[in-house]
Amino acid sequence: MEFVEEQLHFSVEGDTLEAVAAYPETGKPATAVLVLAPHPQMGGNMGNNVVRHLARRFAEDGALTLRFNYRGVGNSTLTLPEGTAVYEHFQRMEDEQRYDWLLPDAVAALATLRSFFGCPRTVYVGYSLGGVLAGMLSGITPPHALVSISPPVKKVPLNVFNTDAFPRHFVGGDNDFAFLRETFQEQYDALPEPKSFQLLEGSDHFFRKEEERVYSAIAHVL
Repeated sequence: MEFVEEQLHFSVEGDTLEAVAAYPETGKPATAVLVLAPHPQMGGNMGNNVVRHLARRFAEDGALTLRFNYRGVGNSTLTLPEGTAVYEHFQRMEDEQRYDWLLPDAVAALATLRSFFGCPRTVYVGYSLGGVLAGMLSGITPPHALVSISPPVKKVPLNVFNTDAFPRHFVGGDNDFAFLRETFQEQYDALPEPKSFQLLEGSDHFFRKEEERVYSAIAHVL
């Protein structure tokens, strides 16, 4: 299915975020998909290979999608105290594991996504740290389904997904430095149903040239 990509901007706490919406050329999408990027210091932008591919493939299959840059990434602005560099801000976020600092951006992106067509279904798809952020966002506004790709359980436990009973789907490679298989399995087993997990054998954290393989593992959420 042919789709359209539209550049747009929206505001959050006095800053402006850049985003790309994608949707079919004809028809009204039934599902809106919010795609959340990895850590801003680790390839976390809307042009990331996995983020871009998933957003476009969901649109090809009839969904409305939105991918965006967090504040301080790309052309998204970030207001900081005088003398504070963007790198220092994100490094402090990492050192203190204050990933909730990104949550207002996700909340604003979700509101923008919902303003498009009023789709009856909403799905969150997060990759790496974006997968953790999807779990945090679900605690504020539960989706109809959630996908977390390679959540970095080495740093953040899966208890952020212990929220309302909506389907949670996890995908990870068995050669992923951030996705610790045994740690993940122990925490995954403790999560309530409904849930699913698909292991991609031979895949690492970056899924280079394997983007379609990832999409095939999660396309069922539509």
